[in-house]
Amino acid sequence: MAAKIRYAGTAPVKLPAQDCDPGLWNHVYEKQRLRVVEPCTVVDGRVTSVAPSWDGDLHIDLDPDQKSVLNLVNATHAGGKLVVEIICEHVPNRPDAKAACFNFHSLITTPKVNDRVRVTGAYVTDVEHGWREVHPVTRIEILASSSARTSLKTRGGRSQ
Repeated sequence: MAAKIRYAGTAPVKLPAQDCDPGLWNHVYEKQRLRVVEPCTVVDGRVTSVAPSWDGDLHIDLDPDQKSVLNLVNATHAGGKLVVEIICEHVPNRPDAKAACFNFHSLITTPKVNDRVRVTGAYVTDVEHGWREVHPVTRIEILASSSARTSLKTRGGRSQ
């Protein structure tokens, strides 16, 4: 019971719905698998992995500053990370996924591993996996880039 309370999976910030682009839902592959928890939220954290998916989305694992965004499945089966998805970041590999991205390509900034970012988008539950995600992403702001931290270390500065 304590684990369910600790990992309830709640949006850290509830933004007005118009702060997220509702048109992105027209390009989400199999959108019925996503249950909206909060139409628009913002989450800060550190990028731990970036990987293209067969459906055209770019999957980003985020170590969130506020662990309250994680549910129990994120904690146990997603390595304690929040899944973040930039839709239609590249051409899908499977024909059935190509329709979702037809005549659309995301222009969202792609972060690098170890970048500190602020992600804005819909906060959802992926019902196939059970974990919480930000999907689709409306915007990603790079708060501190991994290359800036590397150059600070190289010059003898302190990295945070």
